[in-house]
Parts: sequence; structure tokens; C-alpha cells
Amino acid sequence: MSEAEPTTEQTSPGRALAAARAELKLSVADVSQKIKYGVKQIAAIEADDYANLSGATFVRGMIRSYAKLVRLDPQPLLADLGRRDIPAPVTVDLRTNDQEPFIEGGKKTNLVYVYLSLAALAAVAIVGYGWYASPPSTGEAVTITPKVAKNEAVQAPPAPASEPEQPVETDTPRAESPAQATVAPAPAAGRSPGGYKRLELEFGETSWVEIKQAHGKILLSQLNPAGSRQSIEGMPPFEVVIGNAANVRLKYNDAPVDLRPYFKVDVARLTLE
Repeated sequence: MSEAEPTTEQTSPGRALAAARAELKLSVADVSQKIKYGVKQIAAIEADDYANLSGATFVRGMIRSYAKLVRLDPQPLLADLGRRDIPAPVTVDLRTNDQEPFIEGGKKTNLVYVYLSLAALAAVAIVGYGWYASPPSTGEAVTITPKVAKNEAVQAPPAPASEPEQPVETDTPRAESPAQATVAPAPAAGRSPGGYKRLELEFGETSWVEIKQAHGKILLSQLNPAGSRQSIEGMPPFEVVIGNAANVRLKYNDAPVDLRPYFKVDVARLTLE
């Protein structure tokens, strides 16, 4: 790929990076693994949604790393970024003024806000370090057995234990008993025809999801808003990556899937057979 031309209003930094990623056939999850930023942060950069990132310095660092990965010259992207209005990160002034009298109402509220802000920043730092320091999970395979249909054929009851009385032989020829009829079981509930299976997702909060079916074909790769649902049919095995997984419910052929064993920070990776 040749180095990118200076960006314009029609080609913003985010659009240029997303186009380069698509040309290299990389998913958002792939980029997240390689440059060690969260899936939601990559999606925000591609959407030029700088308000949800941590200020201009953080955004410039992300763009440099992303551009290097997809073989773009970062300078035109950074020059375009300089012409955009990026909200400054929130800073907390921890200086105290002993000469001012303590006011029970407003001062106490400000102090509580400071403590909460420090706790939130510490939590974000710990989670970020854990994601950066640990290698990404390769995902474990999980096999889900669909529910058995209620109208499945009922097996014949076993023969009684006692032996039947011996029949009296007569000259009348014995009639051959008709062959026992074989009843094919009804298809299991929720199973799609032709070997296809269905995945259903329900999003309590915004979440990035990528689903690949057999042979690596991508069925879904997008950011899903809170309150939305997705229903996907395809050929197993499925490779599934779910961001913000704690707020997503997954069903596989109507059987609920517990995502908690597959969490890595806030991302779940698993394979459905």
C-alpha cells in the first residue's frame, strides 16, 4: 500500500485508518491485539469520536501506532488531527487552601468527587496495565448441545419380564408379523436447516462483536448500541469475539452460553462447534 495522501474532510484520520485496515483484511479485534488498545477505543478512532478518548496526546499516540500497523504515513493524519477540536482530558486540582474556612455543603461534595475520580483513574490504570501485560487469549472451544424437541419420537417400552405362554400349534399357517415402523425423530427446536446454526445476542450496553463462521467468513463485525439485538445464522464452527462481554447475553441454538469463563479483561473469545 502506498503512503496515504493528506486527509480531507471526506477522508478523516479515522476513515483513512479504517480503509487501510479493511484493505489488509484485518478486523477491529486484530488491530486491538496488535497495538494493545481496547476494541472500543479502536472503534472510536475509526469513527473520529475523540470525545470518548483521553485527550489530544493520547489520540496522537494511538494514530501513530495504528498508522504504523496498517502501513500509512502518520504525519498527514496528525496534521489533519491538529485542525480538529479534541476535548481536553479532565484534570483534578488536588491543591488545598488551609486559609479558606471549611463550608459543610459545597466543600464536602468537592472532596467526595476528588476521591471518586482518583479511584476511577486507579481502576482504569490497573485494567489497562493488565490488558497490556498479558498476551491475548486464544479462546477455548465450547460445544453447545441444542435443546431436544418436545415431539421427539418416544421409544417403545421394554417387553414384560415374564415369558408368554407357548402358543398351541395348529395346522393354520402362522401369519408373519408386520415389520416394525421406524419413526424419524423430529428436528430439534431452534435448529436451522442444512447444518446451519443460529446465534442470538442481546446487548445491555454498547459492545463490539465479531463472528466468523467456517472457512473464516465474517458474518458480523460492528459496534452494537445498548438495547439492540442481533440474530445470525451460519455454518459452524464459529469464532466469536465480544467486547464489553459482561453486558452481553449470548444464545447458541436457543441454549444460553455463559461467557464468564472466556473473559480476558472485558473481552470474551470462544469457539462454538
